Amino acid sequence: MTGNGTVPARRIHTRLLLPLAAVALAAGCSVGSTSSAASSGTGIEADTSSSTSGTAWTTITSEVAQASTGASAAEILAANADTSAATAAVTADDDAGTYDAASATTITLSGDSASVDGDGAGGVSVDGDGAGGVSVDGGTITIGAAGTYVLSGELTDGQVVVNADDAEVRLVLDGASITNADGPAIDIQDAGSAVVVLAEGSENTLTDGQTYTDTSADAPTAALFSSDTVVITGTGALTVTGNHNDAISSKNGLIIQGAPTLTADAVDDGIRGKDYLVVSGGTITITAGGDGLKSTEDDDETMGFIALGAADITITSGDDGLSATTDVTVDGTTLNVTAGGGQANATQEEGFGGAPGQPGGAATGSGSAVGTEDATDTEDESNDDESTKPKGVNAGVSYTQEEGTVTLDAADEGLQGAFINISGGSLTITAGDDGINATNGDYVIEGYENVDSESDDGAVLTISGGQVQVSFTYSDGIDSNGSAYVTGGQVVVSGQAGAMDGAVDVNGESQLIGVTGSPSVSAGDTITVTGADGTSWEMTSVFTSQYLTVLGLTEGEEYTVATTSGGSATGTAAALSSGMGGGMGGQGGMGGQAPSGEVGGQGDPGAPSGNTNGGLGGGPGQAPANGTQSTES
Repeated sequence: MTGNGTVPARRIHTRLLLPLAAVALAAGCSVGSTSSAASSGTGIEADTSSSTSGTAWTTITSEVAQASTGASAAEILAANADTSAATAAVTADDDAGTYDAASATTITLSGDSASVDGDGAGGVSVDGDGAGGVSVDGGTITIGAAGTYVLSGELTDGQVVVNADDAEVRLVLDGASITNADGPAIDIQDAGSAVVVLAEGSENTLTDGQTYTDTSADAPTAALFSSDTVVITGTGALTVTGNHNDAISSKNGLIIQGAPTLTADAVDDGIRGKDYLVVSGGTITITAGGDGLKSTEDDDETMGFIALGAADITITSGDDGLSATTDVTVDGTTLNVTAGGGQANATQEEGFGGAPGQPGGAATGSGSAVGTEDATDTEDESNDDESTKPKGVNAGVSYTQEEGTVTLDAADEGLQGAFINISGGSLTITAGDDGINATNGDYVIEGYENVDSESDDGAVLTISGGQVQVSFTYSDGIDSNGSAYVTGGQVVVSGQAGAMDGAVDVNGESQLIGVTGSPSVSAGDTITVTGADGTSWEMTSVFTSQYLTVLGLTEGEEYTVATTSGGSATGTAAALSSGMGGGMGGQGGMGGQAPSGEVGGQGDPGAPSGNTNGGLGGGPGQAPANGTQSTES
C-alpha cells in the first residue's frame, strides 16, 4: 500500500508476512491537492475528473472490499500506518507512572510563574533569554531540549510549550494544574518524540480559555495540543477541559496506553488524533459537544483510523461517539457510548411512522411499516442535509470487533461502516435510526458506481460470533445497502422481519437464518433461545417490543424463544429478509420466514402469552389470522 508516495521498508516487510487478503485494508479520502493518477493497489482510487484543488479520494477499490470483508482486527491494523515508532521511547516506568527524580528537571508551578530545579535539561533560563533547556517568561514555560521534566503545583494563567526539534521529551505531570486563559495549557510544537506521563497517584488538570490569542490557520485547537505524535501513559489521573474547541488533540498520531485515568470535557471533540488514535489502556471518560473519539486524516489511505484495546471508555457526545475516516477496531475494549442524547432523542422522519412493533411504529402483525414509498424518499433526502446525525460509531471504511463489551445508544444510527465485522464479544445497540447500517457512506465501492439507494452498493456486514442485540426506533434493525451474512453468534433484533422497515433490510445477497414474530418482550426481560437438542443461551433485553427476531440459527432446526414477560413461542429457522415471507406466527407464535413466499415455520399454539391462537407464518406482507394457515399471494 502506498501512502504519500513511499512505504517504509518495515511496512513492506510486515505485509509480505501477511496473507494477500490482508493487504490494503484501509481507505480514506483526500482533501489535498488533486492527484495525477489513481492509486494502484491501495485502499482507494483518486477521482481525477475535477480540475480544482481539494479533489477527494472517492473510491474504495475492489481489493479493499474483498480484504475488509470478514477481516480480523490484526489484518485491518497491519495494513494501516505503523505506530511502533511513536511508542519506541516509552519505557515500562512510564507505563507504571514512575520516574527517576534524580535525573529529572523539576518545574514547580506557582501562580503566574514557575521555578526550575535540576540540570538534566542542560541549563535553565529565567525571564526568557532563551539559554538552556528550560525558559521561563512570566507564565510561559518553554522546554527546548531533550530530557524528563516533572511538573507540579498550580499555574493560574500560563502554558507549557515544548519546542525541541528532534529531541526526546518526557513531561511528567505529578500534581500539576495548568490554566491558560487565551491558549492551550500544554502546546507541543516540535519534538522528536513526546511522552506525557501521569505520575502514580497524582491528580492533574489542564484547562484552556474560550478564545485563543493565536487565530492563525495553524493555531492550537485544544487544551492539550500537539503538532507531533504524542503518547499519554502512566497510572495517574488527568482532567482536561477544552473550553475553546477540543480537549486533547494531535495534528499527527495520538496514543493512550498504560493505565491512566483520563477525563475529557470539550465544547467540540473530546480526544482527536488526526493521523490515528490508538487507545490500548486506561479508564477514559469523555463529554463532548462534538465527537467523542475522532481521527480525520483523509489524504493518506493508511491513516484516519481508531484502534481500541483493553481500555474502559465512556463517551457522552453531541455528535458521533467515534468518528474515523477509515477504520475502527475493537479488541478487548469496554466501550459505552451515548450519542446525541441516545435513542430517546431520535428524530422521526417526516411521513415515517416507524417500524412494526417499535416505538412510533405499527403494533400490528402486518409485517409492514406505517411509512410509504414517499416516506422512504424523505428519509433518503434527509441524509443529504447538513444537520447533525449523531451515530454511536461512524467508520468510513470498516468496523471490526473481536472481543470486548460495546454498548451504543445513539439518536441516529448505532453503528455505520462500509464493512462491518463482528466475531466476538458483546455488542448492544439502541438506535433512533438503523441499529447497524452497512453502507458505502461518503465513498463509492469499485464495481458499484451507479447504484441507487435500493440497490447493492457493495457494503458487507458479517457477524460470525459474539452476542449482538439491536433495538431501533425508525428504519431498520440490521440494514445493509450491500450484503449481510450472519453465520454465527447470538443475535436478537427488536421487531419483526418481513417489511422494508423492520428487523432486517438487505439490498444484496444475504445469509440470515432465524425466526421472527411473537413473543413480546419488555426491557429487563431475560430472553432465552432453546434449540430442539436442548442447548440454550440467554441475554437481558434492553428494549420493549411486540415482536422479536433471532438470527444466527441453523436452517430447518426448531427453536423456542421465551421472554420473562411475554411467554414463549416455537418456530423453525429459515431465511429471513425484508419483503420476503410475512408476519410470522400470528398471535402467540413465532416462525421462520420462507424465502420464496411459502408458508413460514409453525408457531407454538400453547405459548403462554395471554393468547391461545398460535399460527403459521403468512405469505408476503400477511400475518395469519386466528391461527389458520395463510395462502400465498
